[in-house]
Amino acid sequence: MVKNKRILVGLLALTALAGCSSPEKRSQANRGFDYQQESLRIRPLLIPAGLDAPAFNNEFVVPALSAQAALGAKGTELDIRPPIQILPLIRGSQVADQGSALWFYQQRLDQPLEQELAQALESFLKKQKIDFNSNDQGWLTDWVGAKGEPELRYVWQFAPDPVRRAVALSVTIVEQRGASTLRPQDRQRAEAVMLNAFSLDYQSALTARENELDKGPIGIELDSAQGRVLAAEGYDRTWRRLVTLLPKMGFAITNRQQALGYVDVEFDGLSDGKWQKLGLPALDIPEDEYRIQLGDLGNQTSIMINDKERVPVSAEVLDHFGRTLAKAFERTELIR
Repeated sequence: MVKNKRILVGLLALTALAGCSSPEKRSQANRGFDYQQESLRIRPLLIPAGLDAPAFNNEFVVPALSAQAALGAKGTELDIRPPIQILPLIRGSQVADQGSALWFYQQRLDQPLEQELAQALESFLKKQKIDFNSNDQGWLTDWVGAKGEPELRYVWQFAPDPVRRAVALSVTIVEQRGASTLRPQDRQRAEAVMLNAFSLDYQSALTARENELDKGPIGIELDSAQGRVLAAEGYDRTWRRLVTLLPKMGFAITNRQQALGYVDVEFDGLSDGKWQKLGLPALDIPEDEYRIQLGDLGNQTSIMINDKERVPVSAEVLDHFGRTLAKAFERTELIR
């Protein structure tokens, strides 16, 4: 409750500050710009009669500004606000080299990426109560703008790249009303804010979907010919399920590296009573150190178990491990 009150107070303070100044004032330095009218006045050094003028060293003379430097922004034209960058918040996304755009790469095989992005964009615009029309040229929004801010219209466009299995999503301001012409830096800021807002909303939806998927069972089957078991799910979800269940199955995790796909464990075993309470078949393997190695196979994940010498375990140990693991992966209540 205290945390929520602090957030509310902070938002109210920001709103009050925003209401006390225009966008132009917030982008400018304070205390005025009268200094721009000043010029350097050089007075000759007065030498009293009877004294010689001192020698001057020209080593520290300030050179005159070049013609190019004089063209730089200054005074009211200089924007003092920190820059806003386009953020690749989604796993596998990348900032495009040109324009306000992000590249998204295919992660799922059950739905075309462009279709998924279109659904995410439609959901985002509806949540923001932004009307839009879509055609072959892109998605054109209605006027968007907070009180006191210029109203803008954006166009969202998809650019698929089948070779890279990627889609670029760009947003561009196409119209403006209610203020003077936008400066390039203001245009870039507005486009970046809009694209980042979409990315945050999309990331939230992806996280909610992953959390929902994590609640379901995962099928496991034994692949004796290859000395492994196969999980009927992608790598990330299988990894999360495995590291959650291993301690409940009597494995103490001593080291794990998700990027390298292995979990080092020490099996201490469980009593018959604990196995019965879990509702799992007792895991009858030697109490020893093991390394469990995962492999990303796209829509499947391989799981191999090696002994402490990194040698694959026997077929009997693999069979026992696979049967108990399969039952555990089906029991969704064990991961809560």
